[in-house]
Amino acid sequence: MREYAQPITLKAAAEHFGRSWTSVRDWPARYNARRLTTPQVLGSRRVYYDLVDLSTIDAHLHMGKRVPKTPELRDEYRERLRATAA
Repeated sequence: MREYAQPITLKAAAEHFGRSWTSVRDWPARYNARRLTTPQVLGSRRVYYDLVDLSTIDAHLHMGKRVPKTPELRDEYRERLRATAA
């Protein structure tokens, strides 16, 4: 069961995790962070990412573990954690 996506900008995510903007801005390219489809607003360049996926990336980095390469693998990781906790 996949969680509902929670849209967040990278700037807001950096504040949420207490990390620098320069650290978080590389996550989409480096770790293939899940980008959410957003409606195009005239003149807006705002891009949203999934907070749940970014949280998993942050947790792996904090633990010093290798970050799973795709959002789907990170979904599977969270599912395994839920099954273990149950």
